[in-house]
Amino acid sequence: MIFKKIPMHIYENFHKMFSGVNENTFSTCRECGGACEYNKIGTLLPGEKEYIAKEMGISVYEFKIRYLDILRMDDGTRLYVLKLGKLCPFLNKETEECECRNFKPVFCKVYPVVFTVEAERIKFTMDNWCKLSQKKAFRIYFETAVPILLSLPIPIEWFRCVASYDNLCFDYNQLEKYRSEKKRGEVFSPEEILGSEKTEIETASLCINFIEKAEESAF
Repeated sequence: MIFKKIPMHIYENFHKMFSGVNENTFSTCRECGGACEYNKIGTLLPGEKEYIAKEMGISVYEFKIRYLDILRMDDGTRLYVLKLGKLCPFLNKETEECECRNFKPVFCKVYPVVFTVEAERIKFTMDNWCKLSQKKAFRIYFETAVPILLSLPIPIEWFRCVASYDNLCFDYNQLEKYRSEKKRGEVFSPEEILGSEKTEIETASLCINFIEKAEESAF
C-alpha cells in the first residue's frame, strides 16, 4: 500500500496553527528528562519526510540516511519512523530539547494527544502517562490540536498500521542486534518490532508512571 503524500503547504499551515511547546511546557518536560523521547517510536505522516528535509535544508536522501528507519508491514506498506535507538535522534542530550521543535513530526508535536482506531473512526485522547496531561492548562491547550488533526487528510489505513505498535516500549538493544545482522539495517518487519517489545514489568520501570493528582498551572 502506498499512501498519498500530504502536500507541504498543509504541514506549513499546521505548524503555524499549533506551536506545541513553549518554555513552560519545557520546564515540565525537564522534570522527567523528556522521558517520551526514549524507547518510543515516532512515525512520520505521508510526505512528512520531504517537508522536514526541506525545513532542515538537506536532501530527502540525506534526511532518510541520518534520521529515519523503515517499518515494512506484512502487506508491503512502508512507514518511515525516526531512527530506532534509545532516544529520539532530534533530542539534544545536553539541553534535553528538540532540535527541530518548529517543524517536528506532527504526532510528536501534539503529544500527549494520542489516538486509537475504533472501526472506521479515529478517537483522539490524552495520554495520562505524560506529566503535561496532569496539568489542566496544558491539557486544555493540547486538546486544541485535535480539530486540526481531524482536518488533515490522513488515511485511516495509516492510523491502523501505526496503532499496531505506537503505544509500546521497546528493547533497543534487541533492535540494534537485528540491525547488525542485516545488509540494510534500516528496514524492520513487524515481527522484529513486536519481538523487541518490553514486558509489562520492564516497561513500567522504564517508562515511569507519572499518574498524579491533576494540578493547576498557568500556561
